Amino acid sequence: MFELKSGRKHIKGLDALRAFAIMLITLFHVFPETFVGGYIGVCLFLVITGFLLAYGSSCDYASDNFSLRNYFFKRLKRLYPPIIFVILVTVGIYHFILPGTLEDSGKEIISIIFGFNNWWQLAMSSDYFARVINASPFTHMWFLGVEIEYVILWPMIFILCTFFESRSIFLLAFLGIISAFLPAIFAFQGVDISRIYYGTDTRIFSCLFGGALGLWFAKHGNDFQSGRFFSLPFDILFQILILPILVATFLLRGQNLLLYEGAMQILTLIFCLMLFAVIYESHLGDRLEISAFKWLGKYSYEIFLWQYPVIVLFQRKGWHNFDYGPYLEIFMIFLLAYFSKNVLKFISNPKMPFSEENFKLRLSCCAFALTAIFSAVIMCFGMHDVLASDFNPKHKPGYKLQMEIEQRQAELAKAQAERAAREAAEAERIRTEQELFAARLRGRGITMIGDSIMVCASPGILDIMPEVDMEALSSRDVCGGFEVAQKLQQEGRLTDIVVIALGTNGPLLDYEPYATGMQNLLNLLGSERQIFWITVYCSYSQWMAMNNQYLAELANSRPNFHLIDWYPIAVNNPELLESDGTHPNLKGAVEYAKLIQNALAQELSPK
Repeated sequence: MFELKSGRKHIKGLDALRAFAIMLITLFHVFPETFVGGYIGVCLFLVITGFLLAYGSSCDYASDNFSLRNYFFKRLKRLYPPIIFVILVTVGIYHFILPGTLEDSGKEIISIIFGFNNWWQLAMSSDYFARVINASPFTHMWFLGVEIEYVILWPMIFILCTFFESRSIFLLAFLGIISAFLPAIFAFQGVDISRIYYGTDTRIFSCLFGGALGLWFAKHGNDFQSGRFFSLPFDILFQILILPILVATFLLRGQNLLLYEGAMQILTLIFCLMLFAVIYESHLGDRLEISAFKWLGKYSYEIFLWQYPVIVLFQRKGWHNFDYGPYLEIFMIFLLAYFSKNVLKFISNPKMPFSEENFKLRLSCCAFALTAIFSAVIMCFGMHDVLASDFNPKHKPGYKLQMEIEQRQAELAKAQAERAAREAAEAERIRTEQELFAARLRGRGITMIGDSIMVCASPGILDIMPEVDMEALSSRDVCGGFEVAQKLQQEGRLTDIVVIALGTNGPLLDYEPYATGMQNLLNLLGSERQIFWITVYCSYSQWMAMNNQYLAELANSRPNFHLIDWYPIAVNNPELLESDGTHPNLKGAVEYAKLIQNALAQELSPK
């Protein structure tokens, strides 16, 4: 099972499992609409973490080498230098390329460093599968919160295990079963899935199951090859176990309650069996010692850390939408992972480049020295921006943008009150079709229902369509859209022409209650009203493409349903958007309004 390399035990095949996990996560982050369940790779990482901590602690304890000081020093040395490096370099690069994006990231960075980012994101009402205003290049760091918290908890759990001796494996398994039941209990009680997905108590079962496996192997490690325990064909079993993982990767979305009601727990057990097979069957471990797997496994931590910084940058700059954009993202993630790991290694053990006799080695050392200097300069800007950021605990991520949206919301409410008063005072009668068309272009007889995108665009809309009746509200999804449409109908304000901008804050189909809300809204609007629906642009929303495709299908199947295509304008003109890369700024509001008016003019002009 083991081979000795520089005094360290190397578990054959473990790098292949790390490679499998990091590829699932990477493909999910880069291609979320294809590899919809790739996030399950996190469960495998947690299993491996639990296994290694338990196995290593047991071996150290058996040889009287276990100490809390050495334990925490090793973990701090492994976890924190890459985290700090990635954070400061990311903030430094964003300082130049996307200024203002991370101006209030200080509190988030503190939560990452102190290991409670998962709970911080919950407190900020963050949703891993629906990130709009609070989208961040550090959103994926929630995983490190669970990881660090388990690392802190493990010595206490391990000390408890030493008192139970032979029953310690059952103790870990029992604790894991309790934790595994919590997601299902919360899901049946209707608890928000973000609480289940982010919670340490609801995710720690993966670590505990892996820990039980680690204790078992620590106890029986010398008996593996004797065939004393099992004689199953583990290489065949390993291949069979990959099949349900692949099915979940392509079909199991994170919003699906089935994930929390049992699928995540079953997948974790499958990962435990895969780990068991790799370690128990030495031939399987040998076959998995492939150079590509070993490289991915070696750099898996750094690859994970760099994912969202690169992906968010590409999305905000519009590069993700190029044909080669996603593949360039993966290349950049791997490249940065390689350089960051080796630069930190170079910094911790610097060599004098020109003292080496080997030219290639001297050239390599010079390259890493220059990279280290450049990284240090970038990190200085990152440190400056972090220290200058907003540390007010009352301010959530995207606070400034949220304040601007609220200001526009207030201006919209005031403008709508003035419009209502003006309409009541006017007794204008429209006599001709041309007069009716002109009034339509000013917004007369048109109802608009939208979310924060429409709120941000409202200055431009009201400037050229001052008579429109607009009901827009931040964070509104399609269910909220149905509710406001009902209210408008009861008040007699739901006109024959309705313009809708919904779909940023949730899917429009497939998932409840959104699918029902969408059907209810369509049924309420009926087949007689003219419906104009504005396409969605939110580059870090998992359902953007799905929603836009569904809207296009509705436009093709319903004669009264028309698309207003904001997506291509937004994706090709990032200068029209706020720093979050989603909401239109004042210049974008003008273009948004013109787009709506042109679509109305084209469909409603007198024939």
